[in-house]
Parts: sequence; C-alpha cells; structure tokens
Amino acid sequence: MTPSNINPSLPMPEQDGLLQSEKLVSHIKGLIDEQGGMIGFDQYMTTALYEPGLGYYSAGSRKFGAEGDFVTAPEISPLFSQCLAYQCAQVLNDIGSGDILELGAGTGAMVRDLLLELEKLDLLPESYFILEVSADLKQRQQELLNKTIPHLIERIVWLDSLPEEKFSGLILANEILDALAVRRFKKTVRSFKELKVALSNDEFVWVEDDADVELEKALEQLEQQMPESFPEGYISEINTDIRKWFSGLDAVLQNGVMLFIDYGYSVSEYYHSDRTDGTLLCHYRHRVHADPFFYPGLQDITTSVNFTAIAESADALGLHVSGYTNQTYFLFGCGLEKILADMGSFDIKSQTEIAQQIRKLTMPEEMGERFKVIALTKNYDQSLIGFSIMDQRVQL
Repeated sequence: MTPSNINPSLPMPEQDGLLQSEKLVSHIKGLIDEQGGMIGFDQYMTTALYEPGLGYYSAGSRKFGAEGDFVTAPEISPLFSQCLAYQCAQVLNDIGSGDILELGAGTGAMVRDLLLELEKLDLLPESYFILEVSADLKQRQQELLNKTIPHLIERIVWLDSLPEEKFSGLILANEILDALAVRRFKKTVRSFKELKVALSNDEFVWVEDDADVELEKALEQLEQQMPESFPEGYISEINTDIRKWFSGLDAVLQNGVMLFIDYGYSVSEYYHSDRTDGTLLCHYRHRVHADPFFYPGLQDITTSVNFTAIAESADALGLHVSGYTNQTYFLFGCGLEKILADMGSFDIKSQTEIAQQIRKLTMPEEMGERFKVIALTKNYDQSLIGFSIMDQRVQL
C-alpha cells in the first residue's frame, strides 16, 4: 500500500524498506479483517513497532544516530552516561553491589560509557542485564561492546524477557516509556469515543467507536483530575496498561532504584485544554511529523509520557517516588560540572565539541527541560544525588 497522503517533504524509503512495510501493512489489514473492520490504536502501534521481523524495532532498519531516524542522549555525548554512572554508583554502593537491568539498549552506547565510568569508580555491577526485543539491535550491541569493552563483556547478559529471579540494584530506561502503546480518544458532547484504525479505499484511516467500560472509567477518572472538563472535540491518548507494565518490573526488583528518562509532562500539562490533538508524533530520518500511517514499520511512533500516571502507578504498587526533575538538573546533580572541570586540559577543538554536546543535553530549547527523570525506589530510602539540585515532585 502506498499512502495517498504522503508528505512530499519526507524522503521515499529504499526498495527493501518498501517491501518490509508492505508485508507489515498486509499483516495489519488481516488483523483489521479478523476483528470486524477496526482495531484499537494501541494494537496498531504495538504491531507497527514490535511485530517480529516486520515492526520498526524488530526489523533491520537503522534507527539511532546520524544515519537513523533520531539521536538519543547517549549518542549525543558520553557525558550523559558518565553522569548517570554516578547515580548508579551511589545506589550500588549503598546496597553493597548489585545488578543493573537496562530496558532496550539502543546502539549500546549507554552500556559502554556507563560501565567504563563505573569501572573507574570501582563500582561495577555484578551483572548488566539488557532486555532487548530486537534481534537486529541485539546484534549491533554485541558487535559494539565486544569491540569497545571486551574485558567487561562477561558481565553483560542479554535477555528476551524480564529476569526470572529477583535482583537488587537498578532498572534503567532511556526513551522507553514513550514507545509504550496508547489508546486514542475523543471527547464528544455526551461521552468519550475511542479513535481506532480501519480501512477506507485500502488505506488506513481513523474511525470513532464507543469507548469500552475500561477506557470510559479511566477517562472519567482522568477528567476529574483536571480543573475543567475536556472541551468537545478534544483528542488525546492514554495508556490504560501502565500499572500492569510497572507491576512486572516491581516483581523482579528486590530492592533498589528504577530510573526512567523520557520526554513528557505532568498530567495538568499533558492534558492542558490548549493541547487539543494529543502528543502523538512520528520520527522518520530526523524529521518529525504526526502521521502514524506513513509506511508502517519504517518510522518510530511515540507519545509523550504522563509522569503523573507513572507516579500514581508506582504508588499503587507500593513503590516510592523518590525524585522527579528535568534532565539538566539531573545531570548537574550527578556531577556534570565536576566531570567538565576534569576536561580543562583538552584541546580547543575537543572543548568546542564538548560545549556543543552539553548545549544539546542541557539547554531548555534542546533536551534540557523537555526530558524528565523520575526515580522509583523499593526498599531503598537514601536521597538520590540526581535530584539534589532540584526535585520537582510537587509538580506531579
């Protein structure tokens, strides 16, 4: 299927990519037929991103870096992971060693730089688990890490699912929450409608369906949190499975800290009355647009994170929300200024490059304010250094 609404500013995929997308489109069409003519957007998003061998994160297209669709903080600069290492070191030291579990390791850059810094601090984890759903990314991570940190490779363990046994330490997730499937909704005069995906003239289109009991209840509770009701025609999204997702993590962590780094808002900012079309965005070759039906399988589909919902889910599970701040405050809390002081002997070119990297990581118009960090703790009551400069939990 070639979409008729192709954005001319977006480059055409190569032939291999087109074939992959066509196979995925055919599969999604089959799902729509099987379910009576429409599927929820959460099912569409999950399939488009994670369908084995065809989904965006499951197939072989390059996703990260200059040649991919977007760049994450660990690819921008090793300083990000070096700062994160200081937060990990504090926790590992406090609990007397332990393990780290990273959810989705991207290129492997964060693993490499994090472990190298922890090695300098003499606080390496006993094991570094990587839960990776993409066979392609797993292979690329293994190639990078075998090449760059072969002496630490025995500590790294790749997993296809969460660990079977509980462990103590840290769970890390950088830009993972934004790729969890959501349900789209629309407010009407009398009720809520769910925006689903159907076919028209052999192309994917949005259709409205009555919200089921689960979605209706979740949206009524959400609306009660807001200063006023959603206006008629208001469109946004909600993750109704977020507590279930966190319960899986809670089940494997004996004691320690979960750190989630992503772009998002508190509930009042997320569902502000002026944000009338939600936060759904797609990333394709460093271009951002809002059409999730553009060549499925060849682009990332994301929504911003509702950090209030994260905090509420954690609280319901008995976890403690121990910190919430933006990326700038977190990095400086973890010692960015000290790390920079140690680089004073670098040549002018290196210093200029580092300055550019820091700008991308910390300036408000770049990643500094848009990206947030939230810490959830279990059987761990120490104050975390990443939130020592500014803790914004009151905003949740």
